[in-house]
Amino acid sequence: MQQSFSVKVKEDLCQNSIKNTHCATAELAGIIHACGTFSLGAGGMSIKVSTENKNVVNRVFSLVKKLYSMDCQLTQSSSQLQKEIYQVRIQPPEFSAFLADMAIPFGFRFTVDHQGELFSTLIDRDCCQCAYLRGAILGGGIISDPEKNYHMEFVSGTQATAFAVIHVLSLSGISAKCLERKNGFSAYLKDAQSISETLTLAGAHSCVLALENARMIKDIRNNVNRQVNFENANIDKVVNAGMSQTENIQLIEDHLGLENLSPSLREAAELRLQNPEASLSDLAALSGISKSGINNRLRKLAEIADSYRTRFPEEP
Repeated sequence: MQQSFSVKVKEDLCQNSIKNTHCATAELAGIIHACGTFSLGAGGMSIKVSTENKNVVNRVFSLVKKLYSMDCQLTQSSSQLQKEIYQVRIQPPEFSAFLADMAIPFGFRFTVDHQGELFSTLIDRDCCQCAYLRGAILGGGIISDPEKNYHMEFVSGTQATAFAVIHVLSLSGISAKCLERKNGFSAYLKDAQSISETLTLAGAHSCVLALENARMIKDIRNNVNRQVNFENANIDKVVNAGMSQTENIQLIEDHLGLENLSPSLREAAELRLQNPEASLSDLAALSGISKSGINNRLRKLAEIADSYRTRFPEEP
């Protein structure tokens, strides 16, 4: 089965090396904010991260190992759609200190305060802002195939976590909006430029190239379509103008006779009758006079035809 673009992005992001503790902390926080919940078991409080992506599972294990020198617990189940769901349980010895590291205020409700001191400390470096976005994509990112449309979401359980992502994006000049979903909230982007910039910040460089390539092909295709539509419109305009002018000349011939026109108007009339689909430029080239000159003569023929239409209206 072909991988979705979302899966490719997450696979690309997991190739980023975990260089330092502050970025590792921000990335892990991004994952937990997106798909983490409180869990109370026999051993006490813990954080449970749920995902369908094996790469994300391995990433969480690596981040927790680097930061806290401990292993996580992994359980596996199937959803109603027969998809494998992985649940990673993180239970550090100092749970309150762990929550502070993850910028989650200690309490009975899982939330994030993007204006609070804990969150400000978490993302106080530019590199940590990028790491947080990487984690938010790994935990809840949905990115449409750029060959079809441009849409990116950061799905999360609460409005507060969606606002946290929107805030971090705004620090890089990227404007996102909040969307309420059936089972939570998401921050979303709808334009290719913002999605490309976000993926670049997060470190999905291979997927950025794929997106930009798809974007370039789309732009070329759209430009070709616009050009074809423009040319077709011009052809229709020329054909309609030629038909209208031919009707005028035939009306004059019926009521006056072309031989009674001035030599210049007669020449223009006969030229149009001989070339009913030619453009003004073509008629000008055939007649040896300017485009404006042939246009003036055809306009005078139209005025003569209109005078006969007024004098001899068609009977109903």
